[in-house]
Amino acid sequence: MSALKKVPVHAWIVPGSLVVAERPGGGGRSHRITRRHAELAWWRAQGVTTIVSTMRSRHCVTEYAQAGFGVRWHPLKDMVQARAAIPRVAEDVATTMAREPDAVLVHCDRVSEWLAAVDAALRLRLGLADDVAAALEQAEADGMPVGDLARDLLRSEGVLPPAA
Repeated sequence: MSALKKVPVHAWIVPGSLVVAERPGGGGRSHRITRRHAELAWWRAQGVTTIVSTMRSRHCVTEYAQAGFGVRWHPLKDMVQARAAIPRVAEDVATTMAREPDAVLVHCDRVSEWLAAVDAALRLRLGLADDVAAALEQAEADGMPVGDLARDLLRSEGVLPPAA
């Protein structure tokens, strides 16, 4: 296993419990298997035991399970489907956090407006933001790119209010 050369791009939403990031190993054509192995070891050392993938494909899901991580897959395929799916991702992550004592990593392929929308939805579901605007502002402060796409992904009746 190779050593980690660079800390993965990430943001802890709940320090030690919930983090969002690009796919371990890098996204798209920049993905490297040796980098994935090093990053998975690094994530494990950070306390992550469950990985939630929101990628369209099942890329690396099997590898995460083989490496001993709990795995959840919620593909975000297109705008229409994602508007309905993102609140379900947030609900599943909240349920997983309530059941599991260790950290949960939620990832998209790359740090993008898709990940910003997921970040914001998680904040809403966990009661860390009062509304979509505040949640997106916090995601932007985390280093997530926030623009029209992220706002459009959360423009829905399906975005969950904070947990009671």
